[in-house]
Amino acid sequence: MNLPVYKIEQELLGAMAGATTARALLKAPTGSGKSTAVPQMLLDSGLVDGLIVVVQPRRIAARMLARRVASLRNGRVGGEVGHVVRFDRQMGRDTRIVYVTDGVLATWLESGSMEDVGAVIFDEFHERRLASDLSLALCLEWQEQKNQSLKLIVMSATLELAGLAEYLGENCVQIEASGRSYPVDISYKGAQVQSRGGARRESMIWDKCVSAVKDLVENDTAGHILVFLPGVYEIRRTVELIERSGWSRSLQVCPLYSALSPENQDLAVLGNSDRRRVIVSTNVAETSLTIDGVRAVVDSGVARISEYDPVRGLDTLMVQKISRAAAEQRAGRAGRTGPGHCVRLWSEADHGRRAAFELPEVQRTDLSETVLQLKGRGVLNVQEFRWLECPKLSLIEHAETLLEELSAADSGGELSAIGQQMARMRMHPRYARLLIAAQSGGCLAEAVFIAACVQGEGVFARNGDGKKAFLYEDDLSDFAGEWRAFQSAQQMQFDPRRCQNIGVLAKGAREVSQAMKQIQQQCKRAGWNLGEIDFEKNAQAVSQAMLAAFSDQIAVRIGKGNLACRLVGKRKGKIDESSVVRNAGAFVVTDMTEVGGKDVQLYLNRCVSISLDDLRSFFPNDFIDGAHAYFDETIRRVVNRSEQRFRDLVITSKDGGEPDAEVAAQLLAERVANGELKLKKWDAGVEQWIARLLSLKEWMPELELPGFDEEDKAIAFEQICEGALGYKDIKDREVMPALRSWLSAPQKSALDHYAPERIKLSNGREVKLKYELGKPPTMALQVQRLFGVKQTPSVADGKMKVLVHVCAPNQRTWQMTQDLAGFWESGFAQMKKDLAGRYPKHKWEL
Repeated sequence: MNLPVYKIEQELLGAMAGATTARALLKAPTGSGKSTAVPQMLLDSGLVDGLIVVVQPRRIAARMLARRVASLRNGRVGGEVGHVVRFDRQMGRDTRIVYVTDGVLATWLESGSMEDVGAVIFDEFHERRLASDLSLALCLEWQEQKNQSLKLIVMSATLELAGLAEYLGENCVQIEASGRSYPVDISYKGAQVQSRGGARRESMIWDKCVSAVKDLVENDTAGHILVFLPGVYEIRRTVELIERSGWSRSLQVCPLYSALSPENQDLAVLGNSDRRRVIVSTNVAETSLTIDGVRAVVDSGVARISEYDPVRGLDTLMVQKISRAAAEQRAGRAGRTGPGHCVRLWSEADHGRRAAFELPEVQRTDLSETVLQLKGRGVLNVQEFRWLECPKLSLIEHAETLLEELSAADSGGELSAIGQQMARMRMHPRYARLLIAAQSGGCLAEAVFIAACVQGEGVFARNGDGKKAFLYEDDLSDFAGEWRAFQSAQQMQFDPRRCQNIGVLAKGAREVSQAMKQIQQQCKRAGWNLGEIDFEKNAQAVSQAMLAAFSDQIAVRIGKGNLACRLVGKRKGKIDESSVVRNAGAFVVTDMTEVGGKDVQLYLNRCVSISLDDLRSFFPNDFIDGAHAYFDETIRRVVNRSEQRFRDLVITSKDGGEPDAEVAAQLLAERVANGELKLKKWDAGVEQWIARLLSLKEWMPELELPGFDEEDKAIAFEQICEGALGYKDIKDREVMPALRSWLSAPQKSALDHYAPERIKLSNGREVKLKYELGKPPTMALQVQRLFGVKQTPSVADGKMKVLVHVCAPNQRTWQMTQDLAGFWESGFAQMKKDLAGRYPKHKWEL
C-alpha cells in the first residue's frame, strides 16, 4: 500500500498493543487513506479480538467505504468486510470489519449488543454529530466497565485536538499523519449581479454555480467537477441549467444527496462511462467519499443546517455559511488524485470572518430522545453525564419539560413507569408516547404507520401534486392519504418508475415498510396486539392518541382566506394547502420545520384533526373561557370578545357586547401613547405646559410640585380617554382640563406665578416665554421693542434669568444674552453700527 497513513502504522499499532484501555487520537488530512487503511491495519495486525467497527456520519460513506475495502481485499460486501446502515445490513458470520453509521452504533450500545466488538474507530469525528458524541462517551464507559481490551480510535482531518485528547484521558496516544493531497489553487468570486430589464439583482446560487462550471469547462480544466450546494432544490435547478446549456453536451451531470437511490448515488460517485462528470452534491461528498478523478470544486459556501429552537419548540433548517474547516474539506476534494482548483463563490474577506469550525450538534439539536435514553440508563442529572462538550442548558431543560408533559418523568426528572417503557423503545419520546397511548386506545397499527412515516423523507414526492390523488376531503388525518399511497407503492413492489407515475417516492415508501417492521417487532416483544390499519374506522382513536403525544403542537387556522395558522406557544405557521385538516376547528401538527430561503417560513405538515371535546376532556385544567376587551384596528374601536383558550392558543372567539369602560380607556390610552392614535389638541401648548411644570419643579424644589414622566403621561391619556370606546370619541377632546387637574389650586397658582406663559416687561410690553427642560426660559423680541428694559427679566422668584434673543428688524436673532444691562452698554452700539444703515426706517436712538 502506498497510502501516506501507512507511515504511522507502527506508531498506531503500538498504541493499540496495550493490554487495557487502548485509545488513540489520529489526525490525518484528506487523502491520507485513513478511512480505508486504518481498519485493515488493525485486522492484519492480529491485535483485535472481535469485530472492528468503523463509524461514519453518513450512510452513503459507510456503503461506499465498505465496498472499497472489500474490493481491496478481493472480497465482497457482506463477507470479511460489511456495512450496517438503516434498513441495509450487509454483514455475516465471517465479517471482521463493518462500516456503520453513528446511529447504528448508538443503537448497539443502548441495547448492549457490543460483546463481539473488539475495536471501534470513529471516522470524520470533526463533524461532531450528536450520535457520535454520545456513542464515544458510551464506548469509553463500556471499555472501562465491561471490556478493557476494547480498542478505541478517533480520527479526523480537521479537528481541535487538545480538548478531545484530554477527554480521552491520559492513556490516549496522539498521532498525526501526513497527507498525499496535491496542491489546490483557490480562487474567490464574490457576489455577482445580473441586469434584468434595467434593474440589477444578485445572481441566484444556481446561476453562480453554473457560471463557475462553464468557466472551468471552457478553460479546459482537467478532471471531473464537484459542485457543493445546500439542498436538493438548488441541486435540481443547477443540474437542469447545466443540462440545457450547449457547452455541456459532452458532460455527464449527476446529482448526489442522501435521499437519492443507492443506484444513482453509485452513478455519481463511480460513474458508468468515460464521460467527464459534473457531480452536483450536498455536503455528503464533503468527507470520507473519494470520487476518483475530481480535479475541480465549485463551492457555494453554504449548507442547510438543522437546528432546534428550544424557546419556540421547533426545528429550523436554514441556509448558513459553512465554517473555514468545512471549506478546507471541500477544497481538498480537488486534490486527491492530482493538482486541482477550487472556486469559492464568496470573497476572501468573507472567508476570514467565518467560524473556524461548525457548531457541534449537541449544541443545536433536539435532545429529547437522548435525554430519555440517558435517564433510562440511570443518568438522573443529564448535565453530569460524561459529555465531551456539555449541551446548552436550555436544550436540556426543554427536553426534560417535554418528558414531564408526556408523563414520562416527574418534576424531579426521574422516569415514571411510562417513561421507563418509552426509553426501552429507542425512538423519539413523542412517538414512544404515541404508541403507548395507541395501544390503550385500540389504534396501534395506525400509530406504527405514523411513527414509521415521520422517521424518513415520506411517501410523497416533494413539490409534487401526487398526494392530492390519495387525500379525501372527509379524511380526519393526512396520514390516511399517506397510507393509501403507501399501499399503492407496496402493490407495485416499490418499483421506482411505476411509483413515480403516481407521485409516490418508491425509496421513501420502501423505507416506511422497513421502519414499520422494526417498530412492529418492538410492539410484539411488548406483547401488544397490532390489529389492522383502518384510518377511517379508527379516526377518533388516532386523534385521541395524538393528543397524548402532541398537546403542545395544537394549531388552528387564523382565517379562511389564507393558510396561516396559530399554534400553542404563540407560534405561527403555514399549513400545506393539500392538508385534509385545513378546515378543521383544531388539529395536531406532527411535522413542523422552519425553513430559510428567500423568506423564512414555518411549514406545518402531516396533521391530524382533533375534537375540542376530547381536548377539553384530556386537559381540563388547560382550558380558559372568558371575555375581554381588545382594540380592533380595522374599525379603531374597543370591542368585547368572548374567547375559549387552550393554554395560550385562542381556539374560538366571538365579538359582541359593550366592553368595560375602564378597560376601554386603558386600551385607547395605550395606542395614544405609542403614537398609533393622535389627539389633535395635544399640541405645542400642551408640551409647553409640561415643560413649565418640569422646569419649575427643578428650579424650585421647595414647592414640591409633581413630576410628569412617561408613566404620568399614560395616566393622563387614560383620563382624556375616560368614557370613550373609539377613536372618534377622543380625537377632538380637550386635553388641558385633564392636565390642569393634575395640580391642586395652590400648585396651579404657583405654576402661573413662578413659571408664567407670558411675562410683562418694564417697558409695558407683554411677551411669550418658551420653556425647555434643562434650559433657561427664552423670549425673542426686536431690539426696538426692548427699549426701556434695562435689566434681564427673570422667573422662579428671580432664580432663573430669561435668555433673551435680541432680534434684528428682520426677526432674526442678532445676539442671545442673559445680561441686558451689559448689552445696552456695549453690544447695542455694535448692533447699531452693523444694522442701522440697512434698516434706516427703524428707531436706533435709545
